[in-house]
Amino acid sequence: MRAAPFPRPSPHAQALLVLVCCLVGGPAALAADSLETTRRYGTGTAPYRQVGDLRKDLSALCRRGQFNQVKIDGLYIGYRGKDAAGKPIEGGKTITGIAKKGYNLFDPQNKAEDNVTYHFHNDTFSNCLVFEAKPPPPGP
Repeated sequence: MRAAPFPRPSPHAQALLVLVCCLVGGPAALAADSLETTRRYGTGTAPYRQVGDLRKDLSALCRRGQFNQVKIDGLYIGYRGKDAAGKPIEGGKTITGIAKKGYNLFDPQNKAEDNVTYHFHNDTFSNCLVFEAKPPPPGP
């Protein structure tokens, strides 16, 4: 005995299905595109918290969407989660995204300083941390 065939969907239902597929495929396509354009600046074995000085005020703004990367982790530093001897370190395996005034930084309140690099851990999340790394003073 053969099972009854499924009825063919109406043209409206077919159009709706195509629209849903396009909407679902759109973000996936954007995510794939963003992965292709991310770049690793470097890799470290130190804990990510040593990348710079923690800025509590900027971290609070980051959590509220007022001090963030334009493109999340477009340029980033990867942390291996183990020290040079292979022992696990605090913070584990993670990344910090990089932004500067005039590069990849959303800063509507103009809090960024010139010549300072900002490192974002968990940007767009409620536990976002922002670290600042100022350039070293000129040598003797």
